[in-house]
Amino acid sequence: MTAGPLKPDLAAYLDEVTAPFPEDSAARIRADLTGHVLEAVAPGEADATAIREALAALGPAAEVRAALEGQFFTQADVAWLERDGQLRRLLADGVKGPGKPWTALLGGVAGVGVLTWLVCGWPGVPAPFALRPFTWVVPALLALQFMLVLIDFPLGMRRPARSVAVLRRVSGKLMAPLGFALNLPVFVPSVVSEPALLAGALGAALLWACLTRPREALALAGKAWRGAG
Repeated sequence: MTAGPLKPDLAAYLDEVTAPFPEDSAARIRADLTGHVLEAVAPGEADATAIREALAALGPAAEVRAALEGQFFTQADVAWLERDGQLRRLLADGVKGPGKPWTALLGGVAGVGVLTWLVCGWPGVPAPFALRPFTWVVPALLALQFMLVLIDFPLGMRRPARSVAVLRRVSGKLMAPLGFALNLPVFVPSVVSEPALLAGALGAALLWACLTRPREALALAGKAWRGAG
């Protein structure tokens, strides 16, 4: 069934629902909702009463809009993306999502294994330079660091460019301070015996990441992880 000229009730409903969204997202939402409403109306009965009943079944416009704000970036979100220099460059360069998440996962496992072996060896497989005895703290912290890389790799999900750019911004911002804090016990083993010192280093790294921005990107990370358009 084709939409034809929109009925006044449907047009007003769509205007209210799509008001916060940029033009491209609003067009997708309008098309999806229009199709949903027209599918709920019997052929040949798309009069004002039938349209109103279909809209009532869909739910109040405010509730539908609130639900969609968790799935799409709003105009305010996009305005911030365009103001942030790094995100603007990422989007201008045509950022693409990672194609093979399992490659990153396997690479992380291999990296943790090799670095652990070089630093302190594995039980029964001593380190080539015997720097220090084996401790599970080293592979655990290295694995946590590699998990930051997986921020860009939600398994099985292909995401729009805006979501990819936000997640790249978040992972890039967290990688440096958290990488430093997490590698501290690896290369300064005395930190392992001082839990307060290790906790302080991790806390300082997180505070640094938040205070040096982008707090906005961190706030949008959940929406980007879900693949917002």
